[in-house]
Amino acid sequence: MACMKLGSKSEVFHLDGQTWLCSTGLQSDVIIEIGETSFHLHKFPLLSRSEALAILTGDHSSENEKKCVLQLHDVPGGAKTFLLIAKFCYGVKMELTTLNVVSLRCAAEYLGMSEDYGEENLIAQTENFLNEVFGGWTDSLKALETCEKVLAQAEELHIVSRCINSLAMKASADPSLFSWPMQGGSDMRNPDGTVFWNGIRTSAKLHPVGEDWWYEDVSLLRLPLYKRLILAVRSNDMKPERVAGALMYYAKRHLPLLGRESSIESGNFAAPRSTISGTSEADQRNLLEELVGLLPDQKGVTPSNFLLRLLRTAMMIHASPSCRGNLEKWAHPWLTDSEREQLCRLMNCQKFSLEASTHATQNERLPLRVTVQVVFFEQLRLRTSVSGLFFVSENLDNSRNLSGNLSLARNDLHTVAGATHGRIVVDDMKKRVSELEKECLSMKQEIEKKGKTKLGSWNNLFRKFGFGQSKSKPGDPKASKPTDTKESPTSSAPLVNGGEHPNNESVE
Repeated sequence: MACMKLGSKSEVFHLDGQTWLCSTGLQSDVIIEIGETSFHLHKFPLLSRSEALAILTGDHSSENEKKCVLQLHDVPGGAKTFLLIAKFCYGVKMELTTLNVVSLRCAAEYLGMSEDYGEENLIAQTENFLNEVFGGWTDSLKALETCEKVLAQAEELHIVSRCINSLAMKASADPSLFSWPMQGGSDMRNPDGTVFWNGIRTSAKLHPVGEDWWYEDVSLLRLPLYKRLILAVRSNDMKPERVAGALMYYAKRHLPLLGRESSIESGNFAAPRSTISGTSEADQRNLLEELVGLLPDQKGVTPSNFLLRLLRTAMMIHASPSCRGNLEKWAHPWLTDSEREQLCRLMNCQKFSLEASTHATQNERLPLRVTVQVVFFEQLRLRTSVSGLFFVSENLDNSRNLSGNLSLARNDLHTVAGATHGRIVVDDMKKRVSELEKECLSMKQEIEKKGKTKLGSWNNLFRKFGFGQSKSKPGDPKASKPTDTKESPTSSAPLVNGGEHPNNESVE
């Protein structure tokens, strides 16, 4: 990890409870309070380096010359960072590191520690060190992680964007040209004599590194910063396969439900909240939806089995319809037969609407088993509706008969209300039955169009479900048309003139 040493004086600060004291032999003339921590310091070292402190002490000197108390609760990095600033102002030995340089740079800007208040002031020193940090992969990554603590100030100073651009450039480079991933900024030498400079191996024999070398490192980032990094590497024309690979690694690490088995075949997709370890269902839902939005648009880039697992997880945590729709439009045209069967197990045909059932019967990509299930459940729904219609009608008649034993006033009231409600229910049921019959007939016609080779089996199936040809009605000209010149003695032709067949033979 890169570091820069500043100052030359020995340590003069010591902590007493929650108070930092400076043992220089001079009495403190300024007290700076940050949160619950206070610093008893001296004006001169501070005023010679900070514009903000010079202005604040000048305002307080007119009120009370003996005692100056300043409250800096908003200083970036808090008391821990201000202690380093105090050491810098006093010339005490300190180190700039990858872990503290971002907060120090933000605090230096907040306090106005520019070159106008001393050469090689803290703003210039931290900027020089940041340029060194951006030269290494690991240092850039650690600096980006520390930006979370002072995110607003780091964004204003463009530290976040510079860290992301540095990482994106290195991740997009050809790994065969370097011995990445890089390990840090300072020179290192291992026991076998191999030398590292800025994380690059300088030995003659280079160890090959795969294109996925950076997946694990960046997976430690929180989602907002990770999303910006992925967008940056995509803008650098990284291969979509590598982008998809990074997203898959991140999803497997942060979505616990992604690797768990679900009862797909039973149709139970609900997962208890207790199974989501350490993360709420809402957080997982937001994470999944964001990752789906980052997946490459090119077809066939993301493996279908991973998309299926994402879809399963999306259904378990109740992701938005748009998220599930995007997952289905992927993946579906590139699925193998076995993968298509696995996907169809996620569908519950019993909950299909009329529109969904019609679409399912018209979709030639669906397996035959799914189409049969759709038709079966629609037939079952039709029969249930018809049974409900007769049940309502029978109850309506019974209620009318029983209502006659009541008093006249109550009889009139309940009869009118019951009859009105009954008519509404019956009308609704009739309408529903009519719609179901039309939809089932439409589904049958669409299925028959799929091919003559399957016609015989479909006819048998529909006759089994009650969709066979309706019997001829008496008096139908086609039904009474003779098929032979000789009349069958058991002819079922209708009787005419009260008991005579059309051939004028008498019937007993």
